[in-house]
Amino acid sequence: MKISIGKFPKNSRRKINIQIDPYDTWNLDHTMAMIIYPALVQLRDTKHGIPSDFAHVGGENWQQQQSFDFYSETVDECFDVGVEKWNKVLDKMIWSFQQLTLDNYDDQYHHGEIKISWTKADPLGMSEMVDDNPNEHWYDHVGHMLHEERIQEGLDLFGRYYRNLWD
Repeated sequence: MKISIGKFPKNSRRKINIQIDPYDTWNLDHTMAMIIYPALVQLRDTKHGIPSDFAHVGGENWQQQQSFDFYSETVDECFDVGVEKWNKVLDKMIWSFQQLTLDNYDDQYHHGEIKISWTKADPLGMSEMVDDNPNEHWYDHVGHMLHEERIQEGLDLFGRYYRNLWD
């Protein structure tokens, strides 16, 4: 894959050149994570605003509807809480995409040395995988599923707030 996205020019369209190779789509989730992860990190570190879902706290000066004075007195404090919440959402997205950039994040759930062999399981030539070291190797299925659920949470948030990923 080759991607070249030029700067925003003042008077014309930006130059974009994207080349997708067949191997890029073999594990497209991994390929896309390699692009999305650093972009999310940069957005978090350089952002100048937050989505309106996190910003509307009441009492803002720009709203036409008048509000009680105590709303106006706490609007900055509430906005800071909105910033914190948005940062937590971004951090969850970033963590999820970081995990997807790793080739072996699930290795941490295998303990001991795994030894696998293949045996013919039926007359059609199908093979079956056999653990030749079951007493010294074990797999933490529960931990792995919790890890996968946490990844999915960040991906769900990415989908939910996709249109808010701007600065």
